[in-house]
Amino acid sequence: MKTVYNHGINDVPYFMIDSKIYDLLIPIKTKTIQKIQKNILESKDNLNIIKAAVPQLNVICTFERTFATCLGYALQEVAAQCGTNVINIDSKFKKVSGIDLRTDFGEGQMKLNKNTQTGTHKNDSLQKLLITTKKNNTKPFFVTALGESYEYVKDDVLYLGADVFWSRIGMNYSDVYDTIVKVIQETYDEVKCTIIPTL
Repeated sequence: MKTVYNHGINDVPYFMIDSKIYDLLIPIKTKTIQKIQKNILESKDNLNIIKAAVPQLNVICTFERTFATCLGYALQEVAAQCGTNVINIDSKFKKVSGIDLRTDFGEGQMKLNKNTQTGTHKNDSLQKLLITTKKNNTKPFFVTALGESYEYVKDDVLYLGADVFWSRIGMNYSDVYDTIVKVIQETYDEVKCTIIPTL
């Protein structure tokens, strides 16, 4: 079910918010706020000099890091609960090395953005994916949940980006994106009104 929300800025169009996606993402708001509250109680001796000198930066950095980490895991669940023929391996089974999602087109990993992993981390992830999919006799894929849309095969691995992935599992990328933006804005509004003024 979709609901129209105005996110509070008059010159920006209304968002179409999918209530099922929203319900899966809204716990990120609570986790982010709790982590910020914990971090602002941290002794300045335990913070780097930038965050110790400007406490608002501690809040903003914690917000970004916590929200992004939680969002990656939550989008796996969004894909599983709202998409077609998708299983979130992390929530359905014990952690399987190299695999986040199982779909009708293979098994693979979901990253938030294309630049989420680089260098040796990317190579390690790819090796784990290839080992597990070979063992399971499935086709490997890498997905980026947000950003650029693309589809290509390289070294027998299917790479899908943003709109292409969400469409492939029967979902509308704009609904996912707009709902994420709505939750980010709600979270930041609460942080801005209740935490930042206390610093």
